[in-house]
Amino acid sequence: MAFIQMDEYTLRGYECDATGRMSMGALMNLMQESANRNAITYGIGISDLAEQGFGWMLMRFRVRMHHYPRYGQTIRVVTYPTFVEKYFIYRDFRVLAEDGTLLADAASTWLVFSIARRAMVPLPAFIRAMMVPPEVEALSRLPLKPDFQLNEWEAVSERLVEVGWTSIDQNQHVNNVAYVQWLLEAVDRKTLLTRELAEIDVVYRAETHWKDQLRIQWALETTDCIVHRIELEAQQPGEAAKEVLLARSRWRVS
Repeated sequence: MAFIQMDEYTLRGYECDATGRMSMGALMNLMQESANRNAITYGIGISDLAEQGFGWMLMRFRVRMHHYPRYGQTIRVVTYPTFVEKYFIYRDFRVLAEDGTLLADAASTWLVFSIARRAMVPLPAFIRAMMVPPEVEALSRLPLKPDFQLNEWEAVSERLVEVGWTSIDQNQHVNNVAYVQWLLEAVDRKTLLTRELAEIDVVYRAETHWKDQLRIQWALETTDCIVHRIELEAQQPGEAAKEVLLARSRWRVS
């Protein structure tokens, strides 16, 4: 059978930023909560995979904000898988107001890794056999290598972060939302005070763990767009830093 997940959430104060708008981290957390509920219904939740020695890993994520919900507002998060192939499963999200207004949409690409080897593996047969809802209109699949991954740029600002215990999830690596929160916190004061995030597109390239040292970097691409990079600091003398994440964010006047 095919399943569409629909959950309602009423925004609490700690899910909103200094302007009263829902924060991107809170939105991504609710999206992933709904995604996990949908996966459990399909029999492919985090625990289901762990029992067979596998884990989920997010590879690509892009969210577009059309209207920001605010404190006290009730929203509906709708999510469903859209396509399953040998190595990747694709999942879309829609976030709706009570009157049906589209607040946000998101596309994502997921892979499965071996817990023992910490390496990507083909999707197990029980995942490839799942049915996707036939009646939904899927968003375009995200390219595996977007243009901002291929372009070279120099950072104009950077900061160091040590991975804390609360940033680690059940797969024993940094939760993907934590990365996005770190890169947004690194953005300059003027942008944060005068603009709102309209879109963020992320490529996750490697996992990191508790006590790792991460370098958060960014640079202006255009007046409205920022490119971001997170690197894992070298573990041993002579080693090079490892690229963990690349992203592009687009901002509009708030």
